[in-house]
Amino acid sequence: MTSGGGAFRIGTVSVAAGEIGFGAFEAAYLQDSSPVNIPLIVVHGGHEGPVLWLDSTMHGPEIVGAEVIRQVTRERLDPAALRGVVVAAPILNPLAYLVHDYHTPQDNYNLNRVFPGNPNGLLSQRLAHLILTEGIARADYVVNMHANPRPALMFTLVHAGDDATSATARAMAEAFGLTVIEMVVTLEPHRTGTIADAAMLAGKPAIVIELVPWRQFDAEGVGAGVRGTLNVMKRLGMIDGAEEPQTGIATLPGRLTRTEAMATKGGLVHFTKALTDPVREGETIALIRNPHGDVVEEIASPVDGWILAYPMMRNQAAATGDFVAFLAMERDGSA
Repeated sequence: MTSGGGAFRIGTVSVAAGEIGFGAFEAAYLQDSSPVNIPLIVVHGGHEGPVLWLDSTMHGPEIVGAEVIRQVTRERLDPAALRGVVVAAPILNPLAYLVHDYHTPQDNYNLNRVFPGNPNGLLSQRLAHLILTEGIARADYVVNMHANPRPALMFTLVHAGDDATSATARAMAEAFGLTVIEMVVTLEPHRTGTIADAAMLAGKPAIVIELVPWRQFDAEGVGAGVRGTLNVMKRLGMIDGAEEPQTGIATLPGRLTRTEAMATKGGLVHFTKALTDPVREGETIALIRNPHGDVVEEIASPVDGWILAYPMMRNQAAATGDFVAFLAMERDGSA
C-alpha cells in the first residue's frame, strides 16, 4: 500500500504522485561490458492505494503483453485520478526478447522456472532474484502476462487453494473475464519455480494471463488484455468504473483445472478437435503423421474435458515429449 504523497522509487525510477515515470532495473552485464536493463514504467497515482505489478515477455516470443502494458499505462490511466501505483515491466527478460527465444540464451534456462532465484547463481537465477526482491516485494498484487500460439483459448491461471491469498487471486482472475484455470501441482509437477509461485508464497495474490498470439500482437489479444487489466484495477479499487465483460471471446465456465497431452512419436500434427470441443478420455484429439504422410500416432485425451489449446511452440510439428494439447477439465476430473 502506498500513500499519494512523496516520490515512489523503484530501480532507477523516482516519480512524484500524480505522474508517470520511466527507468529500469540494472540487471546484468554482457561479455562486452554493456549493461542489461529491465525497462520499467511507473504510474504513481494521486491518491492512496495498492501497488499493482504488471509484467510481460518473460519469454522472448510472448510480446503481446508489452502492448497491453503500453496502452494501459500510456493511454488508459489518468495518474492524477489513480489510487495507488502501477509498476509495469513490459520486457521482463530482455535477453530472451533480443533473440526471440523462450529461454535466456546465456544459460538456456526458462526464467519462469527458477524463482525465487539466486543472487549468486546462473544469469536466469540472478534475474529471478532481482525481479522478486526489487520488484514483486514492492507490490501488493501481481499480474504476469504470457501468450500461447494459436489455436488457443485465452485464459487465466490461478493457484488452487482455500486461503485468503488464493481467494483474492481468484477474484482478480474472475474480474479479468477469461476462462479461469486453477493450477494443481500434482497434475503439472514440472510447472514450479514460477513468478506466481514466489508471489503467492509471499502472500501477494498473483494471476497468470495467457493471451494470443505469439511473436506479434493483434486487436483481439491486446483488447482482451487491456480490458482485463483495467477490470482487475477496478476490482481492486484503483480506478473507477464498471467492469467490462470480455465479449466475443470464447470461454469455458466453471471450476476448472488443466492437464496436457504429449507426443511419443514425432511428426507433423493434425488437429482433430476444435477449441472448446468436449472430449472423452481416450478419444483421439490429434494425429501425428510422418513426412511420408503415414499416421504414426493417435494422440488420445487423458481426461474427460475440453480442448483449451494446441500449443505448437515452433511450428505445427512435435517431437517425443512435446506438448500437443492442453485440456481443461472440471476440478473433480469429469466434464
